[in-house]
Order: sequence, then structure tokens, then C-alpha cells
Amino acid sequence: MLTLYGTVMSRAFRCLWMLEEAGVDYELKPVDFARGETKAADYLMLNPNGRVPLLVDGDLRIWESLAINLHIAKRYAPQFWPTTADQESYLHMWTVWVMGEIEGPHDAANKAGADLDGPALDRSLTALRQAVGDRDYLLGVDFTVADLNVASVLLRPKTVEVVKADPALKDWFDRCTTRPALGRVFDK
Repeated sequence: MLTLYGTVMSRAFRCLWMLEEAGVDYELKPVDFARGETKAADYLMLNPNGRVPLLVDGDLRIWESLAINLHIAKRYAPQFWPTTADQESYLHMWTVWVMGEIEGPHDAANKAGADLDGPALDRSLTALRQAVGDRDYLLGVDFTVADLNVASVLLRPKTVEVVKADPALKDWFDRCTTRPALGRVFDK
């Protein structure tokens, strides 16, 4: 059985979403970073990175939420994994893109107590608008881990309203975020 360390109110929600989509058995072990639980000696023995989430899959320990999702999809949910090498390259591109273009600036703005740079966010979102402009999902007609990873980052407080208000992104975003698996995560 897979074990995920974290809470719904952390980046672990992304992994919970992927686990729910995959339909695999898992155990959620609550570890709350806000209470300093990620710095406890027993947790640091499992995850020297000292953050959540952490996925334990047998002897394998993976941290970083988006990397965990790639692992779950590839190993346990091939229906959410790309079917061609080109699509797999796009999956990696979108996962790295959302970390650098959206999550990094979001986190920097949070730390500074500032708003996001609206024009910079708009420029970043142009690539996403073009990608979903003529198809249902990032890699075509089927929802994949690429969509899950990108949509999960866009659920951040400073970006979610911008994306929901964007006519070019709203339908894609709604298709991703109204999936029953995500609803089950937020019901936990």
C-alpha cells in the first residue's frame, strides 16, 4: 500500500487528487508543516528534505508533489499517462513550466506579502491559452497527469480567480477541477 505524508491543506492535496484518480489503495499520514511536524527527527529520517508531501511506495521515497504525481500515474494509472514519447515530453514540459512560471512567482509574492505581477502572469498564461484553445486537455482529448499537475498549481489563491475569469482557460480549468476525484479530496 502507498503511504502519503501531508495534509489536504498542503501541496499533498495534489497527490491525493492523483491517488483518487488512480483508484489505488493508500494511507494518508497527517504531517502538518505549519506545526513544525516536518522538522521532527522521525520524519526527517523518512524525508531529509523536511517538507510535505512524501510518498512511500515500498522502499521508494519520493518528495515533491508534482514528481509524486508523475510516479503514481506512470506506475499505477496508465490511463493518465501519455501514450507517445512526444506526449511524454510535453507532460514534462508542462510540469516544469507550471512550477517555474506559476508556482515560483506565486510563492515569491506570498513571502513578500505582495500581489502577483499581473502582466507577467498574463504572459505566462498565454502559452496555456494556446495549448487548450483548440482541444479539451493539454495533450489532446483525454485528461492526463499533465492537466492535473497544471490545474492543481493554478488552484493557488492568487491564481485561481484569474484563471476562472479567463474565457480562454475557464472551460479547460472547469473540466479539470470538477472531476469527482478532486471533490473526494476536498471532502476529506
